Order: sequence, then C-alpha cells, then structure tokens
Amino acid sequence: MWKTSLIIYIFSVSYISSTFCNKYVLSVLQFTLPTLFQGWQTFTAATTILAAHYSGHLHISRLSPGGMAAWLPASLSFIGIIYAGSRALSHIPIPMFFLIRNSVEALIEIARWIVQRTFPNVQKLLGAFLTVTSAMALWHGDLQYDKDGYFWLVHHMIFLAAYKLYAEFKSTELSSMEKLWCNSVISVILLTPGSFLLGHVQDAWNFPLLAHTHFHVAFLASGPLAACVGITCILVQEGTRFPDHIFCTVKTLTILMSLMAFHLTLTTTVLMYILTGIAGEVLQKIDVKDFSAKFDVKHEERTRLSSHSMEISAES
Repeated sequence: MWKTSLIIYIFSVSYISSTFCNKYVLSVLQFTLPTLFQGWQTFTAATTILAAHYSGHLHISRLSPGGMAAWLPASLSFIGIIYAGSRALSHIPIPMFFLIRNSVEALIEIARWIVQRTFPNVQKLLGAFLTVTSAMALWHGDLQYDKDGYFWLVHHMIFLAAYKLYAEFKSTELSSMEKLWCNSVISVILLTPGSFLLGHVQDAWNFPLLAHTHFHVAFLASGPLAACVGITCILVQEGTRFPDHIFCTVKTLTILMSLMAFHLTLTTTVLMYILTGIAGEVLQKIDVKDFSAKFDVKHEERTRLSSHSMEISAES
C-alpha cells in the first residue's frame, strides 16, 4: 500500500515540477530549440528505462523488430507531439495549453459515441460540452494571444489525436513501458540529426544564457523529471484503482499553481473560462458512481470490523 502511495506522490511532484521546469526554460529563459530540449528529455527517459530493465525493476523484454515497426507510426506522432508542444508552450500560458488540449480527448469521445451509437450519461456529456466550449472561449479570449503559439498548438493537437487513435485501433504486443521506450529511442534517433539540419546546435552555442548556472540546472533537471513523469504515469495507470482521478487532480493543481508561478493577464472572464474547463475535465474523468462504490465498500468494511470487535468483546 505504501509503495502505491509513494508512486502517486512521486508522479504528482514530478509532473508539476516538470511542467514548471519546461515552462521556465521555454518562456522565461526563452530556450526555444525543441530538438535539443526534447532530445535530452527523451534520451534520459530511454536510458533510465534501459537501466531499470537491466537492474530488474522494469521489464521491456518483449521488444522485437516487428513490434517496433508496427508501433513506428505512433512513435512518429509522439515526436510531433513533443516538438509542437514544446513550441506551443513557449508562447502559451499553461492553463490555456492544458485546457484547450483537453478538447482533443473530448472530441474523440464524442466521435466514439456517434460511431458506436451510444448515448453517454449526463455527467460525461456535460463534461465534454464544457471542455469543448471552454477551449473555444479560452482560444478567443486569451489576452496574451500569440499567433505562432496557437499555430503550434493546433499541430500538437493533431499529432495527439493521431497518436491516441492509432494506439486505440492498432493492436500490438508491446506493453505501455515498451511503447514509452520505443517512443524515446526513436525520438532520439530522429531529433539528433534534426538538431543539426535545423541549425539548432549552432543556435545553442549563441544562446545568451548558455553560461548561466540557472539555465544549466533547469535544462538538466528537465531530463530526469520527464523520465520520472513517463515511468510513474504508467505505474499509476496500471497499479491504482482510479488513475483518471489522480491524473485529473494533478493536472488541476498544476493549472491553479501556474496562475501564481507565471505571469498571466487574468480577468474575471478568463478565470471563469479556466474554471469551466477544469469542471469539464473533472466531470469527464471522475465518475461520481466510482466514489459512491468506494465509500460503500469502506463503510461495509468498517461495519464488518466493528461487528467482529463486538463479537470478540462478548466472548471475552
């Protein structure tokens, strides 16, 4: 039990820290060279998973050339996700980035309902509606609107939708950890030559803050943090009872804390859009029935333990 709690705690801290670290490097320090920045993070993730595999803590033994080839389109989409996401986050505030991106999952879910001809419960339907409408409102109501940032956000969302759809419809023998390792390795293989072809290596040598310690610390820390987020995310997904609740809670904390950590031109209207987007994701991810069932189980356990204690007392 304590191991699960520790994993959840590590995931939560690393997720928030990684998001803030990325935003600090990209926006505050203005290091906008994603082939190098994301290349470092994926390299750290790949080597961490490989080291954990050889030490016996993780297992990626089912990797095969056929399995990696079948997963290649998803890995290419993953590269688009992290490249375009890095570009977008350098221009767009964290709340807008997260809440507008949430509309991808909502639209996929709506499409699934239409194709399968199933009518969702009112809570899920309301959550999807609030998510999409708040995303549109934030897009048009962002007082710090940046054309380049939203250009890259659109591409980020397209790659994200492609990745999710491919992962859903393409059956593969790879586990989630093996998929993460494939994504990381292929990203390193393609981003490394890309950094030379796009001139990012030369631009890095001319970066004004290259010799500053705070840049070194933030840049290097982003690698282990990203690896920790990727690995613990899978452990939370596969090892906890309500992973969506955890993901939703951590993302909500990240959004709210970012309002205090980074500059954002905030009005009452924009704040209402943000809160509406958060409410939409909560309604989509957190099912009230799950909580009711969980509380009912706990109540039954307490009642059973209380009855057992009374029987022991009576026998004594």
